[in-house]
Amino acid sequence: MFEPDPYLGWKFISNKAGYIIYPGEAHHYIEINSIGFRDNPLPPDHDKSRKILVVGDSFVSNISVEDNDVFTEVIEHRLKNTAVINFGVNGYGQVQEYLLLKKWLPIINPDLIILVIFIKNDFTDNMGEYWMYPRPFASWSEEDQTLKIIYPPQPAFAKKTTTRPFWKFYLKSHLYHFLDRKIRFLITKFSQDYIPPELFLCRSQPSEKMELMFRTMKELLLKIEGYADEIGVPIVFALAPTIIQVEDELWASTLLNHGKNSEDYIRTLPNDKLMQFANNNNLLMVDLLPILQSEEKKGKTLYNRNEQHWNSEGNRVVARSLLDYLKSNSLIE
Repeated sequence: MFEPDPYLGWKFISNKAGYIIYPGEAHHYIEINSIGFRDNPLPPDHDKSRKILVVGDSFVSNISVEDNDVFTEVIEHRLKNTAVINFGVNGYGQVQEYLLLKKWLPIINPDLIILVIFIKNDFTDNMGEYWMYPRPFASWSEEDQTLKIIYPPQPAFAKKTTTRPFWKFYLKSHLYHFLDRKIRFLITKFSQDYIPPELFLCRSQPSEKMELMFRTMKELLLKIEGYADEIGVPIVFALAPTIIQVEDELWASTLLNHGKNSEDYIRTLPNDKLMQFANNNNLLMVDLLPILQSEEKKGKTLYNRNEQHWNSEGNRVVARSLLDYLKSNSLIE
C-alpha cells in the first residue's frame, strides 16, 4: 500500500485498493484516493462547506476498521456542511506531519486542523526510528537551541546494486521491507536492554535520551503551531494513548512481565507532560486517555487486541470526545 517519497519518506500509493485482514478482528476493503490518502476525494474548490483537516499516523488512517467507522467519518456524519479530511498515513511522526501541512495547507485552506499524537512511538519516530522506508527526522541542538529537519536519504534498496532481475524486484518488494522490519523489531525486542515504549516514556526518573525526545517533541509542536498560526488556521493537538495505558490488566501485566516496580512508573506521565506544556504555551490540546480509560472501565472493548488500534467502538468514543472538545472551545457550532 506504500511507496517511497523523497520528501516525506513514504506515502500511500494513489488509487491503490486492497483487503485488510487481521484474523478475528478485520476483514474489509479499503481504497486510497487520487492524492494518496484513505478518504473520499477532496471537496471541490467551489464547495462552501467548512473543512477540518485531520493529520496523524495509523490511528488516523485507521485501516483496521471499515470506512464509515473511522472517527473522522463519524465526526463528519455528525456535523452539518463540514468535510472532515483524513490525512493519516501509517508510521508518520510530527516531522512528517509538519512537512505534510507545509505541502497541503495552502492547497486545502482548511478552517481547522486536528493533529493526532500517538504516545507509543511518535517520540521515537521524530528522532528517525526505522519504519519501512527511511524517514525525515528532527535534530535538536542544545548548544545553539535550534531544531533542524533532516530529509531522508534514498531508500536502502536504491543503494544496492545487482544485475539479477529477481533481486532487483525483491529488494523493491513489500516482502523485503516486511521481513527487514520484523528482523529489526525482533533484534530490539530480545535485546537485554529492551523496554516497551509505554514503560520507557512513563518512567518517573527520565533518562537523558527521554529528555531529548520530549524536548524535540515540544519544539516540533511549537513549530507546527507557529506555521498554522502563520497561515491563519487554528490547530488542536489530540493525544492518542496506547492500549497498555488504557487497560488496567494490560498495564499491570506489562510491568510484571518486564520485572518493573509499579512505583517507578507513572501511567499518565507523557500525557501529563504534554498537557502541561500545552497549557504553558497556549496550545489547544485534548488528552483522550481519561475518556478511553473511563469507557474501558465500563466494560467496553475499545482497541483491537492484536492489531492494537481503535476498533469501531473506540473510534466512536474518540469522535464524541473530539466533538465535545471542539464545541467547548467554540471551534465548531
